[in-house]
Amino acid sequence: MTNPLLVQFVAESADLLADVDEGLLRLEAEPGDGDLVNAVFRAAHTFKGSSGLFDLPELTRLTHAAEDLLDAVRAGRLPLTPEMVDALLSAFDTVRRWMPVIEATGRTPGDAGHEADSQSAVLRSWLGGGEAPTEGAPVPQGTSGGTAGPTAPADLPSWVLDLPAERLEQLRAWLATTAATVRAVRYEPDAACFFRGEDPLNLFRQVPALELLHTAPAEPFAGIDEVDEYECVLRFTALTRAAVGELAHVFRYVPEQVEVVEVSADNLARLLDGTPAEPGPAPDAAAASAPDPLHALLLQAQCRLLARVGADGDDVADGPPLGAARVRSAAGVALRVATAAGLDTVPGVAALAEFLATGSAGPLVSWIAATAAGAGTPAPTVAEQGEAAAAVPAPRTSPEDDTAPAPAPAEDPSRAARVLKVEQAKVDKLLDLVGELVVAKNALPFVAQEAEDAGSRALARRVLDEYAVVSRVSEELQQAVMDVRMLPVSTAFARAPRLVRDLSRKLGKKVRLVQEGEDTAADKDVIEMLTEPLVHLVRNSLDHGIETPEQRVAAGKPEEATLLLRAAPDGDAVLVEIVDDGRGIDTDAVRRKAYERGLISEEALETLPDEEAAQLIFAPGFSTAEVISDVSGRGVGMDAVRSSIERLGGSVSMENRRGRSLTVRLRLPLTMAVSKVLLLTAGGQRFGVPLDDVVETVRVDREEVTRVAGHPVLALRDDVVPLVSLGGLLGAGGDLSADALNVLVVRTATGPLGLVVDRFHQNTDVILKPLEGFLAGTPGYCGTALLGDGLVLLVLDVKELNSRAAALR
Repeated sequence: MTNPLLVQFVAESADLLADVDEGLLRLEAEPGDGDLVNAVFRAAHTFKGSSGLFDLPELTRLTHAAEDLLDAVRAGRLPLTPEMVDALLSAFDTVRRWMPVIEATGRTPGDAGHEADSQSAVLRSWLGGGEAPTEGAPVPQGTSGGTAGPTAPADLPSWVLDLPAERLEQLRAWLATTAATVRAVRYEPDAACFFRGEDPLNLFRQVPALELLHTAPAEPFAGIDEVDEYECVLRFTALTRAAVGELAHVFRYVPEQVEVVEVSADNLARLLDGTPAEPGPAPDAAAASAPDPLHALLLQAQCRLLARVGADGDDVADGPPLGAARVRSAAGVALRVATAAGLDTVPGVAALAEFLATGSAGPLVSWIAATAAGAGTPAPTVAEQGEAAAAVPAPRTSPEDDTAPAPAPAEDPSRAARVLKVEQAKVDKLLDLVGELVVAKNALPFVAQEAEDAGSRALARRVLDEYAVVSRVSEELQQAVMDVRMLPVSTAFARAPRLVRDLSRKLGKKVRLVQEGEDTAADKDVIEMLTEPLVHLVRNSLDHGIETPEQRVAAGKPEEATLLLRAAPDGDAVLVEIVDDGRGIDTDAVRRKAYERGLISEEALETLPDEEAAQLIFAPGFSTAEVISDVSGRGVGMDAVRSSIERLGGSVSMENRRGRSLTVRLRLPLTMAVSKVLLLTAGGQRFGVPLDDVVETVRVDREEVTRVAGHPVLALRDDVVPLVSLGGLLGAGGDLSADALNVLVVRTATGPLGLVVDRFHQNTDVILKPLEGFLAGTPGYCGTALLGDGLVLLVLDVKELNSRAAALR
């Protein structure tokens, strides 16, 4: 893929699709949130508009149908239903599935045309167009048969031909391919518009998605001596993909000078070919008198303006100037709109005259509302009309009485937050260089030691002083680079709302998802690798843990279950908890299933403690599901979770309250790029142990070591810690015969383990590299690191060491 615009489109598509998904799920819970509807529509509109830059007709056709449905919801013509959300999510899932193919080939998949047509038909079925959904597809409810936008007229006005013929032919081909529509705008400014502060060209600069602007004189130019430079003699013709509501907002002060028509492939073809449309039935009187959608939206805007005036009383004659001015302004705009729409303005003029004479705005508000309602669009409620009729707040007697807060100062644009997008490879390169700097920094203490051994103590002290400075700067640089790589946990949580919604409906369960601590941040690699384990755990909670509504009621619980995803910082780690208030783990059933599969003995079936029995769900291939389904039953979920988290250097623990709840706790490192290790010597060789696995280091006398069942143990406070020689485990030699023992206590899944070593060294930061080549997969080691003195350090895998120690016992 070499097209730079397509590269940018693919990169931005993930964010736009995520915004649409998140917005639709929130809208399903809050269907009355107008700002949220607009946000979802803008994301879908932006995506559709961007796709139109490329030869991707199937993509544009499908997203255009989704945009039209969202526009109908936004305009209040259709209520949002769960079936609509299903269809919209399915459409954008299809788009998401196409994106990798588009990225690789620049084209949609071969079957994209069929998918786009079938899903577009489902989406447009709510709009009164397209075929009914096929069997099994969502069926629209409560549709009124309206359309998502203004109806394209059978014949376009002749002024559309003012646009360049070549561009119109290109537009005809594009419309026929995509089944989309665009808006044509004709704006003829008043000759004296400059004296009113109007700037026609600047208005078009504000039109979103402007495709073409053509400017021409309204009449042939006069001679140079007769030209009045203060008079506007131009008219403007444009094509835009902006919605009618957006155009209404841009031209809200000059509606009588603007005409907007919907251009489709059919009516444009008829205009260019000179073939008029078949005459249809004559419109009824109501339809003939109704304003077009642009005028209707402007009338509604005046109704809302009057509703916001708010006051006690009905008389505005002596009210504040601001309230009366707003009423007069709204009346003036409404009368101009009605004139432009060809409607009867006599009642409006009479209502305005009554307002000017008596201060009563009631008749004027009623006329504007009735005119707007004539367009078939929602009029203000009775309460809103009453508020507007009340007209004006109590009068002010003096400037001192004005206690309204002063407007907040505008934010300095130069101080606003700025975002710079950088390729991931560049950040990774920077991190590699930081790693090299850490290695070089760690070499300075060795240089100081060599200087001191050579008899130059002053030089050694100077090197150590410089080491302290370099160490501080490198740590700050490392932290700055890590901050660039940090992502919030909400990135990993993002799939949960959709997963919970779809799976709970499929399983017939009622589940409320709660997310806490989404702003907690960790390294990008950690967050990305956390996503799949989270999906497994959420699916496991929904399928195995949470009961059906009937079962919950029988158990004395509310019908709706709660699934909590919580994240919080924990020192140099991140703690993620998945908590559900379901049935928990039935340890009896786990023990029986484990016995049937030969995982435990008959004796363990009776004696295995509940805590250890619960841990059996992490065994490879283990599942308590009786039937294998597309949700669970294959026994790979929980095993995959533990493996993935431990591969990250983290750990998994559980808190089971049978019949009440289950908490799965994931402890993850903040970063995988730079690791802290404890250096030690065992069997005459130097090794490293991840500091996250270290509990403590102790030095004990040999007499303190006792034996249990013939194996050495150490009583350390309230714990009995098994002891084993680290050198012996690694085959490097070593025993427990010394008078004093250096014991490294590490945490493992089965409890603390004591590793007897020769000597402890310092902690250090290293760049951990996986084993490669013929060493790849060698058990007992999680990687290598280069030390400052040039030696290669083997970093031990504590989990594998614990398995070896258990085998010896």
